[in-house]
Amino acid sequence: MITDYDLPVWFWDSETTDEDRHIWMTQERCRRQAMRQQTAYRQRVQRQAERTARRQQAHPATVSVAEYR
Repeated sequence: MITDYDLPVWFWDSETTDEDRHIWMTQERCRRQAMRQQTAYRQRVQRQAERTARRQQAHPATVSVAEYR
């Protein structure tokens, strides 16, 4: 199945129920919609991503993974 979702590792496991998949997909659609709009969630996620990037740049032992892909 081709999709633009980044499915979690457990998504196609045999013990994962259709209800689990449905819940995850619903939450992911809501997350994507919130990221497209000017919501507090979007601002929080963007601030967290910026903070993580700054911390990685500031940490002296950080290695860029872009070189290894």
